[in-house]
Amino acid sequence: MKKLLTCLAASLLLLAACGSDDKNPTAELDAATAEFSDSCGVGPACPIFASSEKVVGPSRFLIGLINDDDAPIASPDIDMKVSFFNIAKSTTEPEFEKDMNFIWTVEPVVGIYETETNFNETGPWGAEITVKGKGLDETIRQKFLVEAESSTPAIGAKVPASDTPTAADVKSLKEISTDKHPDPRFYETSIAEAVKKHEPFVLVFATPKFCETQFCGPTLGKVKKVAKKFPKVTYIHSEIYKGLSPDTGPVDALIEWGLPSEPWVFVVDSDGKLVQKYEVAFSPEELEAEVAKL
Repeated sequence: MKKLLTCLAASLLLLAACGSDDKNPTAELDAATAEFSDSCGVGPACPIFASSEKVVGPSRFLIGLINDDDAPIASPDIDMKVSFFNIAKSTTEPEFEKDMNFIWTVEPVVGIYETETNFNETGPWGAEITVKGKGLDETIRQKFLVEAESSTPAIGAKVPASDTPTAADVKSLKEISTDKHPDPRFYETSIAEAVKKHEPFVLVFATPKFCETQFCGPTLGKVKKVAKKFPKVTYIHSEIYKGLSPDTGPVDALIEWGLPSEPWVFVVDSDGKLVQKYEVAFSPEELEAEVAKL
């Protein structure tokens, strides 16, 4: 939990002040960002920005919720609404507002809130997060940095044709998967082969053995359930570590796809272009809707 849902220690890189003009725009921006905190402070509910990528353009925005003991708060009965501010422009008029959707990641222990965002500029942004329900009624203001582009492939971009291992390369699936009950379909085709054959595919980067009680195991399990409903689509599971051990470093595919965290799920069309991507968590309905279009 702490690895994936960690409070953002924002370090906003602002231009150095020039001269002593009282209306220096940098000084005004410093004052504006001060209205939004780097962390949630003291309170019964602390929002955690779980998205490792906050970039210009369409993307999913994820927020976790923990209490003052750092334990997850998870309930579909808790509503969350977020107003997003482009701090350089205004701290009183939001650019847009979103009602967050609750998703179970490990029911009934861990849940997360998600929505689709579309930031139009880089720089410091603020989120006014309102949490209500189950005895909570709080509003917290936190800031974060929006960057120009993501490290993972962008929606609509060609994906890397990584050479991932398949069942044909090994004697047993235990050599390339830490899944306790691996589905052979997920190891029939490499990413490179699927791209070359123009096969639409769903790719899962996860390491179930080392993340069973957090997100990785459930993530792969959710995709396996979707695979049963859409048998004509190719499914690929890639582990995170070489030799299935954290001591040996990341697999080449993880580096080629620019993963800043794990787990991730990518949906790719027959042209080898990215259709959708999910970090940390998603609902089966979300993934099913995208796979049905392939």
